[in-house]
Amino acid sequence: MAELSPRRQRILFALCRDYIVTGRPVASANLTQHLECSSATIRNELAALEEHGLLQQPHHSAGRLPTAAGMRLYVRSLGALPPLRAEVRRAVDVSFGEVVQGPEGMRAAVRVLSELVGCVAVSFVGEGRRGVMRQVDLVPVQGHRALVVVGLADGATHVHPVNLDPSLVGGLAGDKGGASLLRVQERLRGLCIGKTLAEARADLTRMWAEQEAHLDRLLAESLRLGLWLCSAAALDPLWVQIAGQKLLAGHSGTTLAQILSLFDDYHSLAELLCQLLPEQVGSARAEVHVAGEVPGTAGPAGAAGPAGAAGPGGLFIRDEPLVLAGLSLVGCRLHSTDDDGRKTTAVALLGPDHMDYEAVIPLVEYAAQALAARTSEG
Repeated sequence: MAELSPRRQRILFALCRDYIVTGRPVASANLTQHLECSSATIRNELAALEEHGLLQQPHHSAGRLPTAAGMRLYVRSLGALPPLRAEVRRAVDVSFGEVVQGPEGMRAAVRVLSELVGCVAVSFVGEGRRGVMRQVDLVPVQGHRALVVVGLADGATHVHPVNLDPSLVGGLAGDKGGASLLRVQERLRGLCIGKTLAEARADLTRMWAEQEAHLDRLLAESLRLGLWLCSAAALDPLWVQIAGQKLLAGHSGTTLAQILSLFDDYHSLAELLCQLLPEQVGSARAEVHVAGEVPGTAGPAGAAGPAGAAGPGGLFIRDEPLVLAGLSLVGCRLHSTDDDGRKTTAVALLGPDHMDYEAVIPLVEYAAQALAARTSEG
């Protein structure tokens, strides 16, 4: 942002707003109606923004579209957003009023959210797993991919795909890579077995903070995997509701197939949202992932993020890297407490990269607060 002049910022953000309204490439002539600049000046500035990688032109005679980077700058520039209209708040309050009756009560709520903004709506309630880890195995798949298999004391087994550090393990089929993988596995077992997921995460975070300056690479990789594992495996989804899947019908490519596969696998969907949405304490604050912005981690600092950071090397669905190409996700995750203990609740909206962020962000935050409050009442 600091590299852009105020005029270029105004032009970029005006183009982004026009794209959000129309969903089509924006011609320079459209921008002259909103900006006190000549058409020649606007064309020159658009060319400069394109060189910065913030805009793109589908073909020579077309208007311009914001790139993922351009849309991210626009979203991050949004200041305090106006509160929800009174009728929208009432619709959310009424729809979430049935949540106390159980998972069926969330169905009306997600349908209302989906209809309000024309996006896929997802909500879930889950509780943290409290079991002690009894077994941890690293199973090579291919290349630098492996599966982490975790066995808990209650007999439950959980499998999570991970992307290993290629400079450390090499090809897993080779002797050197296999030996390194075994050493990482042994260290990972020593760091995790005999502890709950929460206990292991706290210990791993403390160890990284204390020894960051002189960690050896094998220990660093073990900490990275352990911290991610303690986030990914920590949640047991209880209730999940989805509405508006048909709204993705016009979206093509691998992303759609991946997302649709998640709608049939509630556990993976809950894990993905927990990795994308840091858990908020107190007031709700939405997390926004714009047009393919899916976080990856290069080391334990990323894996030990505030709550539920992305898996090492990025996010994966069924052994394929997740790329939200052309899609954006806005969500909020809170914790609530009832007679059964501590629960995690989340609301997320998934839609095109030109969704109306100024309307979606406050809606998600309000709905997340409502879901957390109703879950506590239940």
